[in-house]
Amino acid sequence: MLKAPKFWYQKKDSYLSRSLYPLSLLFRLGTKIRNFASTLTKSSLPVICIGNIVVGGAGKTPVSLKIGKMLIKAGYKPHFISKGYAGIIKTSTLVESWHSPTSVGDESILLSKVAPTWIGNNRNKSGEYAKMQGSDCLIMDDGFQHRKVKRDLDIITISANDSKNDYRLLPWGKLREPIKNINRSNALVFTK
Repeated sequence: MLKAPKFWYQKKDSYLSRSLYPLSLLFRLGTKIRNFASTLTKSSLPVICIGNIVVGGAGKTPVSLKIGKMLIKAGYKPHFISKGYAGIIKTSTLVESWHSPTSVGDESILLSKVAPTWIGNNRNKSGEYAKMQGSDCLIMDDGFQHRKVKRDLDIITISANDSKNDYRLLPWGKLREPIKNINRSNALVFTK
C-alpha cells in the first residue's frame, strides 16, 4: 500500500509540493472528463452513499456501519456494496466468513459483520445480487467518486483534523476532486 507524502501534513508548502501543482490541474481535468462522461444507472433499491473527497481515513466505514445498524434497528434489510479496496476479487461477490482481507479487503470484512456485503468493481451488478438475496436498501461504502450508480442520498465524511492544505487536489494535496463538488452531497458528517 502506498504511503501519503509527508508534505501533505506540513503547515507550509515545500518546493516539492509546489512543483506538483501543475499535475493537480491535470488531475482536475481528468475528474471533469470522468464526471461528464459517466452515466448514472438508477438502482431498483434506494441507495445511500457514504464517501469523502480526500484520500485516506475520514471515517467512511464507521459511518457506514452506524447507518447499517440504524436501518436494521428500524426494520430494514440493508446490504452493503463496496469495491472491496485492496482485495484481489474484482467480480461481484458476497463476503463470507471464510474470506480474508487479502481476497475482499479489510473494510468489507468489517461491514459483513453488520449486514450482507457485496464487493466488486461493478456495483450495479452487486446491487442486483443484493436485491435477489432479499435486500430492500443499499449502503455504498466509499462511493462518492463512483459515477455509475445513482444515489438517493449522498453523505460525505470530513475529518475535523483536516487543515486547509488537505484541500488541494492530488497529488499536491489529498483531494480526490475539487472541494466545490461537496455540493453534490446531501449531508456532511464531521468525524474525529
